[in-house]
Amino acid sequence: MFYNYAPIILAVLGAIVGISGYYLITVYQIRYAWLYWMIISTILMIVGLINGKLINKLNLSAHTDFLTGLWNRRYFYLQLTEAELKAAKRNSSLCIAMIDADNFKAVNDIYGHMIGDGLLIDLATILKKNTRSSDVVTRWGGDEFAIIFSETSLEDTTAIIERIRYKVEHRLQNPYGLTISAGIVSLEPEQDSKNLLIKADQALYMAKAHKNSVIILNEF
Repeated sequence: MFYNYAPIILAVLGAIVGISGYYLITVYQIRYAWLYWMIISTILMIVGLINGKLINKLNLSAHTDFLTGLWNRRYFYLQLTEAELKAAKRNSSLCIAMIDADNFKAVNDIYGHMIGDGLLIDLATILKKNTRSSDVVTRWGGDEFAIIFSETSLEDTTAIIERIRYKVEHRLQNPYGLTISAGIVSLEPEQDSKNLLIKADQALYMAKAHKNSVIILNEF
């Protein structure tokens, strides 16, 4: 709750310090004004550092999914733009994987949202543990996830997703039979990125029709 009002509190604090300093020096003509201003400068520097940390925390919160702790869709779009520019500049490949939890709605309806939320958190953990720090792992919405694999070949991306699919299916304490389906697309240097997400979604749709499968759609 403090973080919501912290910028206002810090601004008021800075104003109080400034006004009090003005009156003490100009009205009451206090000696050793330099000492007072040194104290003020120190306080304002501390205030600035605190404010900077708060801004960073707020930015992180704006780009993070509250349930899973993964990046959200807004952050995904920002990173996708950067990844496309980097791929074009370095003449490297770029892959996107769209992932869906099979029959998740049925699990929610039968066992309740608490169980469903727990499964989403478990799935997010598996995704994070089996990807690299450079990969942008995102909760796309509901029971769908999306991952950006920069400078990664289609073969390597497929291997990563297959490993994730296997670990989800065979993970311990999986009485709900949770499985995933995934669609993968690759943007090669000579290809246009305009339809990349559309193709990724189409690949996922095809994979969901078969359930617990991975579909690669690489025709642009």
